Amino acid sequence: MRLKKKTTEDQDRIPMNYETVIGLEIHVQLKTQSKLFCGCSTRSAYERDVPPNRHICPICTGHPGVLPRPINRKAVELAVRLASAVQSSIHPESDFDRKNYFYADLPKGYQITQHGKPLAEGGFIDFILDGIDQRIDLNHMHLEEDPGKSKIEGGVWLVDMNRCGVPLVEIVTQPDLRSASEAAAFVTEFRRIVRYLGVSEGNMEMGNLRCDANVSIRPSSSDPLGVKTEIKNLNSIRFLEDAVNWEIKRQIRVLNAGGEINQITIAWDDQVKEGQLSREKESEADYRYFREPNLIPVAISEAFIADASIDLPELPARRLRRYIREHEISPSDAVTLIDERSVADYFESVLMIYSGATKRAADWVRNHVLRALNDPENAFNQINELPVTAEYLAELLDLMDAGVISDALGPQIFQKIIETGRSPKQIIEQEGLRPPEEDDLIQIIDQVLADDPETVRRYREGNDKVLNRLIGQVMKQTRGRADAQTVRSLLIERADAL
Repeated sequence: MRLKKKTTEDQDRIPMNYETVIGLEIHVQLKTQSKLFCGCSTRSAYERDVPPNRHICPICTGHPGVLPRPINRKAVELAVRLASAVQSSIHPESDFDRKNYFYADLPKGYQITQHGKPLAEGGFIDFILDGIDQRIDLNHMHLEEDPGKSKIEGGVWLVDMNRCGVPLVEIVTQPDLRSASEAAAFVTEFRRIVRYLGVSEGNMEMGNLRCDANVSIRPSSSDPLGVKTEIKNLNSIRFLEDAVNWEIKRQIRVLNAGGEINQITIAWDDQVKEGQLSREKESEADYRYFREPNLIPVAISEAFIADASIDLPELPARRLRRYIREHEISPSDAVTLIDERSVADYFESVLMIYSGATKRAADWVRNHVLRALNDPENAFNQINELPVTAEYLAELLDLMDAGVISDALGPQIFQKIIETGRSPKQIIEQEGLRPPEEDDLIQIIDQVLADDPETVRRYREGNDKVLNRLIGQVMKQTRGRADAQTVRSLLIERADAL
C-alpha cells in the first residue's frame, strides 16, 4: 500500500509552522576481512559482481545446531576506534542479545545485536552547515551482525546471504536534527569520519553505510515530541533529504486535516519520489530481546582502547575550520580539499615543502590533481599512485613562482610528469622548456611586429584589444615557454617605440 501522494494544491495549503524533530540510526559495515561470528569473507560488502550466496557457511546462514564463533577482534577494535574519535564513553563490558523478528533475509529468525548493554554511550559529532557550526549528540553505539539482502526480480523473491554476519556498528543519535538539510549534512560528515578513521569504506551505493530516519513534528519546541515514523534503509544522501522532506510535509498534511500520525515504517521509493508503507512499527516488546546465551560479554580494557585509538587523525570538521581560518581558503574550496583524507594529507604535504601562496597550492590540488585522479584515461585512481608526488608538485609551483617556467607551461609539465614519472626539473632540462633569454625574446617580438603591421597600426590607434593577437603570436613562436606578462610588457614597450 502506498501512502497518499500530495498534490500541488495540497502543498500550497500546507502552513510550515511546525518544528521538525529528526533522529538518525546509521549502520556502518566495519572494514574487516571476515564476518562477526564466523570466518567467511566479507568481500561481497566491498566488491561488485560477487556471485550471490558465495561467501556463506552454516554459522552465518543459521543452520540448526551451529554456534557462533568468538567475536571478531578486529571488528571490536574498529568500533572502539570510532567511539573514541566521537568522544563516546566506552563500557568496560557489554553484552550481546537476540533481536527476534521474521524476514526472508534473516535465516536464523533473529539478529545478534547489543541492546541492554551497548558498546558505548554518548559522544557528539560536529559539522558545518551554511557556515554555521553544528553539534549533534549521540545516544549510543552498538555492534551487531548484518542480515542478508533480498529483492524482487521478475515477480520472484530473491535472497542473497553473502551479507549475513558482516560486522556492523550502529550509531543512534539524539533527536537533535531539525531539518532534512541538517540530516543530510550530518550523514555527509559522518561518512567522512568513518573514511578518515579507516573503519569503513562508507560507500552508500554498496550498502557499507545505510541510514534510517526517525521523523516527527510538533507545534513548537516547548511541546512534547510527536509520534515518529521511521524511514528505512536510505542508501544515498539525496534519498535521505528527499524522503525526510516528503515525510515532514505528509505529517503536516495529516495533522492539518484533523488526523493522527501512526507509528509506522516507511520504505522510500525514489522512482516515484514518495514513501510506501512497509509495516506498522514494532515496539521493543515485539522483538522479544533476550541475552544471547552462546556468547560471553565483551570485555574492553583501557589498554585495548589505547591501542585501538592510536594515531587518531584530525577529524574533517576541525580540519575544515583550520583551512578556512589559518589558510584563508574559501569554505567551498576547503570542503573539496578535506572531503577525502588522502587528498587533504597530500595538500598538507605540499604546503610543508612549497614556499609560495597557500591559495595557489590549493587551486592546483583542486583543479589539476583531482582532475587527474578522476580521469578514466589514467591508470590510477588513488592519490598515492599519482606520479605527481607532493614533492614534485611543490617543485613545479616553485619553478613557476621563480619564473623558470611560465604559468602556461605548468599544466603541460604536470601532464608530462604523469606520463613519464620524471621530476619537473628533469622534464624542463631534457625537453628544452626553459624560457628564452630576454634578448632572444625581444628578437622574436620585433619579428612579430614586423610581420603584422596592420595589427600594430590598430594598436597604435588606441585599440588595446588587438594586443592579445600579438601576444598569442609571440607565445606560439616561443612554444609557450615565455612568461605572458613579460611578453605583454615588452610588446607594449617595443610597439610604442615604433
